[in-house]
Amino acid sequence: MLRLRHFALIAGILFSIQPSLASPLSVKFTNDSGVANSQVFIGFVGSNFLNATNAANGQSLSTNQFGSEHWYSLDTLSSGINLSNFSGRIYVCYGSPWISTHAGYEPSPISPADPNYHKRYDKIELTYNGNAADVADTTSIDYFSIPIELNVYQGGLNGTLKGSLSASPTKKTVDAVKSLTPTPGSAVVTDGNGEFVRVIAPNAYPPSPGLPASPYDNFDPYLTYLRDSYSPSHGGVIATIAGHFNGVGPAPVTMQTKGQDYQFTATIDSSKNIILTGTGSLIGGHTLLFKYEDLMNPTGIYGANPNFYLDGAPTILTPQNDIYGWMIGDLLAGLNIGAIGSTVVINGVQVGQMQSQQWFTLNKLFDGLQPSHPDFYNQWAAQMSRVSDAYNFAYSDRFAHVLAPLNPSAVDTLEIKLIGSTAVPEVPSSLLLGAAGFGFGCTVIARRRCQMSVR
Repeated sequence: MLRLRHFALIAGILFSIQPSLASPLSVKFTNDSGVANSQVFIGFVGSNFLNATNAANGQSLSTNQFGSEHWYSLDTLSSGINLSNFSGRIYVCYGSPWISTHAGYEPSPISPADPNYHKRYDKIELTYNGNAADVADTTSIDYFSIPIELNVYQGGLNGTLKGSLSASPTKKTVDAVKSLTPTPGSAVVTDGNGEFVRVIAPNAYPPSPGLPASPYDNFDPYLTYLRDSYSPSHGGVIATIAGHFNGVGPAPVTMQTKGQDYQFTATIDSSKNIILTGTGSLIGGHTLLFKYEDLMNPTGIYGANPNFYLDGAPTILTPQNDIYGWMIGDLLAGLNIGAIGSTVVINGVQVGQMQSQQWFTLNKLFDGLQPSHPDFYNQWAAQMSRVSDAYNFAYSDRFAHVLAPLNPSAVDTLEIKLIGSTAVPEVPSSLLLGAAGFGFGCTVIARRRCQMSVR
């Protein structure tokens, strides 16, 4: 079973900012998918209280949870909703909504044993409490199923467009996945009729022994190159993880959560373990060890949630919302975009020789940083970044425009637009995982974000 670590996606959650008295956000649904409104269902999933009403009749809406199923067809939300407070996910489900099987349930995108495995669903993630830091996003970190575009306006849908997150039709997105090398095996899921359901992302595959291996490339060739070629030619160093951490919340209570500078050296040993050694201006000197097997797990480099060991202690740790988590984000972001070990020269400096904070100002990513090595970066993220503004890996927001602002002083309307979904992509049979797929279970996959501070 995969570990479930759901980190807040924006500062409004992290800092426990209390709801303000701002006017409700008007949320409008535009259905250009080709699926009838009566066959499109909306559900609200999250641990936070939902304060929203149907704009057509003023009736209160409820979250969807085990024992209290609440789904709303677009027929019943024709005028949209008025949203005052909510932090969670707004799901879109085609055909028929899912039924929860237990408390805390969300469908598994990868397990044919899940009773809702063949349902087509996707989501946006949103926090709106009437605060300046509120945002929404779409995501393809775990899977892609329904292309969703987000637009935010001041003055309603006919007012001023203040921001937009684009998406591409289903076929274009699946074609992007088909271009991956090697062919991503069972990544495309279809139902019993051969209809498209979703594309599974690389970090969604479970690392447990005996279960099917991910069809995607792993990062072993990349780590081998860093160990055997890059490190020896660069004084034994593969990266400098350095910059400034802004801290967590309005009143950090530990040295690890307070704002500070940090400078760590990344090295790689003969077993392809990565070691960070250095200091933070408040936490002092430390060593972080990332074992090869943990980096190789889908929850590792791909999922940005690897085990690590601090200062030689045997205790297994995972990234938290603190200075260590922020530095780990630097390291993993650098591996995902191909910055670590990159010999591409920008402004007279090799990218691999820059301090990690400088990577977040780059215009070149992925193949732009590793033009001769297509397996030296996250190929899923590279392809998905070309077809939408969704989160395509855990730290997309350090590099790209993936958040729609919901600051009530600038925005009063959020449009959730469903686009070209009904065309069934032509997918070679070798790519398909249909009803006869492998049977294993997992929890819903969560993502890590650049959640800790803004540089």
